[in-house]
Amino acid sequence: MKRILFGWILCLTAVGGVMAGGLLFSVLLAIGCILGGKEFIAMAQAKGYKPSSRIVIGMIIAFVVLASLPKIPGIHLPEPFPLSHYPILLTVGICISFFRLVLRSEKPPATIADIASTILGFIYVGWMPSHLILLRNLAPEGQAYIWNPLQQPGLAYVWVSLFIIWATDVFAYYVGKKFGKNLLIPEISPKKTVEGALGGLLSAIFWATVVVYVADHYCFPNAPFQFKLWQAPLMGLFVSAASQLGDLCESLLKRDAGMKDSSNLIPGHGGFLDRGDSLLFGAPISYYWIKMVVLGIL
Repeated sequence: MKRILFGWILCLTAVGGVMAGGLLFSVLLAIGCILGGKEFIAMAQAKGYKPSSRIVIGMIIAFVVLASLPKIPGIHLPEPFPLSHYPILLTVGICISFFRLVLRSEKPPATIADIASTILGFIYVGWMPSHLILLRNLAPEGQAYIWNPLQQPGLAYVWVSLFIIWATDVFAYYVGKKFGKNLLIPEISPKKTVEGALGGLLSAIFWATVVVYVADHYCFPNAPFQFKLWQAPLMGLFVSAASQLGDLCESLLKRDAGMKDSSNLIPGHGGFLDRGDSLLFGAPISYYWIKMVVLGIL
């Protein structure tokens, strides 16, 4: 019952944030990323590494703020502004990580692992998921701004991404449980099977096609996917593969750290990284796919 209760609370909170968009969505994502960042730091510390928690959390916040700038009241910036300034922020974060840890007064001095885990922390739990904000704010070039959050094209883009990721997780689990015989990568995740992975891929292709069709023909007046239904199965394939790799990557980190769950913050579900591992890779792949393939914005 506890698992079901907290699962519904997470689901409804996520759905509400996605529907509202804007700053509410950014704040909710920032909270999840900060908590996920702390879980990553704990995993690194379990390995004996000493990443800078201030830099990891500070850079996570910086990426979320940069991605959200066009939606902050009183700030009038074009949608491409955050992405065009991501390289600058990433460079600053890397330089600060080196300089801060080199000059750290603790003994012994900082190690390669300390610096590497600091940089990996804010890329993995900051830069990657902040693309979800970019995706929520994305719109075809030249289209007039839509004030109704329920009709904004970015909502459709996030929905198809989430349906792909959720369908992948759910069907991979049930297909693997019922039909799974061949283990996928037992050294990393002893329960995931090839049959489950294929089931997740096929379900993602199906739901991507359904959501894109419904979005263009029934739910959104400006056809956010521009009636390019043939692209939907391909998006489902690539995003599903990325989300499954994201799941495996988080399993690898936990196994290396000797942890079963990233934390116990969510009763019955583990930590925020456990719940969002697929999204960390699925969000940026979805963003760049829609931006470049669907909308043709390079």
